[in-house]
Amino acid sequence: MPESRRTALVAAVVCLPLALAACGGDEKVGARPSLPTETPALWNTCDVLDAAFVKAQFGIDATEHTGTPTKPECRFTPAEGSGDAAITSNYLLFPGTLEQAWKTMGQRDDADVRTPAIDGADDARVVVNATKEQLYVTGFVQNGDLIQQVDVVDPAPYDEKRVVRGVRATLTTLSTHAAETGAGADPTASPS
Repeated sequence: MPESRRTALVAAVVCLPLALAACGGDEKVGARPSLPTETPALWNTCDVLDAAFVKAQFGIDATEHTGTPTKPECRFTPAEGSGDAAITSNYLLFPGTLEQAWKTMGQRDDADVRTPAIDGADDARVVVNATKEQLYVTGFVQNGDLIQQVDVVDPAPYDEKRVVRGVRATLTTLSTHAAETGAGADPTASPS
């Protein structure tokens, strides 16, 4: 068989299934199934935090933002122009310890890092960075593979002790909720 005919035959064999797949409308082959494009998140820290909690712990009248089922976020924004703190909370699943995750975060050597004891938690950290203009406090709490984070940005004048106390209370609430729901527990582990 001449080379040109062989090339034409190979092209016809390759293209035939594609051409057959392209013929016919949706009425002949049925409607295409709608496939989910995103998986719902496993967790949203706003499941346990709300504006009343923020008011009680931080003294802030804030609006809660929870995001969507596939992109959860837990933000509390103060009224515009109030000069109050903004609070965000999130989580990640990490198969190691908070200490191992901590080493990858690149904290400064002179960072003010505190290790509070949080009920029910495997580990916790609070980082405080007070500048003349703003106070930044970030807290982490680990329950199994679940590491939850709280960030507070408070413009001056701020009350550092109250904000740090509020972050600790938030970490305690998040840890308690994680322990109650079994979040972060290894589903393959045998019960003790």
